[in-house]
Amino acid sequence: MNQVRHGPPVKSHLIHPRRKAVGVFPRLRRGKPWKLKIEYWILNILLLSLSACSPAPRDAALSGQTMGTTYSIRLAAAPLDRSELRRLQIDVDAALAEVNRQMSTYLPDSEISRFNRAGAGEPVAISPDFQLVVRRALEIAEATDGAFDPTVGALVNLWGFGPDGLRRVAPTPDQTAAARAVTGWRHLHLLPDGQLQKDVADLKLDLGAIAKGFGVDRVAALLRERGIQNFLVEIGGETLGVGHNDQDEPWRVGVLKPDGSTDLQGVARLTDGRAIATSGDYRNFYRDETGELRAHVVDPRTAAPVGPAVASVSVMAGDCLTADALATALFVLGPDEGLPLLAERFPGVEALFLVRDGPTGFAEIATPGFGAKPPAGH
Repeated sequence: MNQVRHGPPVKSHLIHPRRKAVGVFPRLRRGKPWKLKIEYWILNILLLSLSACSPAPRDAALSGQTMGTTYSIRLAAAPLDRSELRRLQIDVDAALAEVNRQMSTYLPDSEISRFNRAGAGEPVAISPDFQLVVRRALEIAEATDGAFDPTVGALVNLWGFGPDGLRRVAPTPDQTAAARAVTGWRHLHLLPDGQLQKDVADLKLDLGAIAKGFGVDRVAALLRERGIQNFLVEIGGETLGVGHNDQDEPWRVGVLKPDGSTDLQGVARLTDGRAIATSGDYRNFYRDETGELRAHVVDPRTAAPVGPAVASVSVMAGDCLTADALATALFVLGPDEGLPLLAERFPGVEALFLVRDGPTGFAEIATPGFGAKPPAGH
């Protein structure tokens, strides 16, 4: 039925609840199978025995590994033969490897790692795509008053969700103050000549809450360049759809119920380059020494984890980079602050907040144009 289950992938030590704890864009460990989580696996089909001479099927799928997670691409009515499809796979892998080379904090020789080692006031040359992502990250940080902050890794690590590992004791005021001193998007500057500079030597840039969305956009641009008009691209749960599926309908993406199950809360439809990203707090959390629930979404304005009222936020936008970053920002802001912000600063962006309602229920608060429908049978 060409329906994707969409929920928050697990990510690492940023303000972001959808990233792997082993680091941003980590390499896959050799000798161990890559385990795919059902909520963001679009198609479990591998292209086997590709022949350079035989024609490609009407509908095809590509899949692989990137940025410490997986990607998958679904093509409908693709005008490609099998050799062209194989070439496309190679080019997609090369494009994503280039994103990794520029923006992976896990790679010691990446551009972002080189910047993070630089001193205060030292300009560092970065690639045009890196500049684009940083520029958009700073725009969204400013528009959200810092609810989205690409420099907040020190605070997330302090609360036990970063590279130093899980902790169940709240940090002391002195520890919090020290982490805050090396955090803050206003200490980061993209100079007119495209170089990147920081005011604080120990400030660390981490684009894990936005770079996967950019990777989706980059792959989508590549597919368009090849004349492909109907496709769905997904990286680690961030998804973008163009055209129609093999049933000549908009691509359908299932929004997961934020209770840890694989049940669907609703179904969104993607076409015309619309993208969706989701943030949620129900995959990675602990109870501290007082019994208080601590989820791995840190509000950089308060330097503390966000409260448990909102379970997840799904955002639809005209590009995946924007959807990815705003899913994090809106989770921090909640519907009372987030909905007016969208109306004022982000026209055309839609959002669905799932707010906890009793022990097991969820209330939906959405912008009028989000358009998620209940799953079949509900």
